[in-house]
Amino acid sequence: MKINRISVPAEILVYSTFAVILTIGMKEISPILTTVFFSIFVALILTPPVRWVKRKGIPGVLSVLLVILLLTLFISVFGAVIVGAAIQIGNQLPNYQSQLIEILDELLPYLPSTEDLSLQSVFRGIASLAVSLMVSVLNGLINAGTTVGIIIVTAAFLLLGAAGAQEKTEQKAEEQLVFESRLNKFGKGLIEFIVIRTEVNLVTAIGITVILLIGGIDFAVFWGVMAFFLGYIPYIGLALTTIPPAFFGLIQYGLIGALAVIIAISIVNALTENVIFPSLAGKGLKLSPAIVFLSLLYWNYVLGATGMLLATPLTMVLKIILESFEETRWLARLMGPVGNEAEAKESAGQEEEN
Repeated sequence: MKINRISVPAEILVYSTFAVILTIGMKEISPILTTVFFSIFVALILTPPVRWVKRKGIPGVLSVLLVILLLTLFISVFGAVIVGAAIQIGNQLPNYQSQLIEILDELLPYLPSTEDLSLQSVFRGIASLAVSLMVSVLNGLINAGTTVGIIIVTAAFLLLGAAGAQEKTEQKAEEQLVFESRLNKFGKGLIEFIVIRTEVNLVTAIGITVILLIGGIDFAVFWGVMAFFLGYIPYIGLALTTIPPAFFGLIQYGLIGALAVIIAISIVNALTENVIFPSLAGKGLKLSPAIVFLSLLYWNYVLGATGMLLATPLTMVLKIILESFEETRWLARLMGPVGNEAEAKESAGQEEEN
């Protein structure tokens, strides 16, 4: 007996309803999901180092503990730099605010004003808002230590569980072979993207730090570290990276200094994003720019500000899942860039051969 396939409009309605219900559920448990997602991605990133250490003859549990120990040491050093710089900036914020007001006072005679709206009050309000936002960011960085500790511990347990699962898989190789193959294929592309993104962010951070050090901008190393983490946020990350150093360039050197900082950071970002990243990643991302931007808005709504850091990896995971099933493969193609149909057909043909 032939069963008719569900119509496309009905299929879209079903998927849309499921997506809405899933979104509401994820938003309700967003604090837990954020920690879980970060832990999973940290575990994925640390999987290659753990395997490398195991190949050197160190047992599974010890290899995981060694890698986790090195990660903790690395984060502690960077955390000390960030917290130290954040405390210094917080102590000097009143001075920076007064300097900013002095600069604005010099510009006020050249700005028009009316009885209903005074640009003087607008600029003073912007100055106060900038300082308050910086205070909020610094407080958030200082208070993030507990969450980072939970993520490291959770990632360690995930790695230990993966090591145990691998041993069981070796004992039942024939039964688990297909599942293991699909799982490795599922994570390979994601790990590759995260590693390449990390390398590009590191180059960007070093370039920005060197330029800011040459320019004598205060806390140049701190802004370089922030550029590294904010580089995981497409599009918006550049603006978030540029604003604080430009603020200090304005205070130290005036409008010319702020403009020079903006131009220098934009040049570094353009070189890394348009030259280095494409050469390393090629067409591995295979996500439409519109999808990337919409994913920022969606995951920011679901998980809050940290969702923007996870937006691209989570969207890649969704695309990989959709590509794994014939019924949803057309949705995965819609998420890809324009002109990607030929590649999709070629990959589909390769999957059928395999």
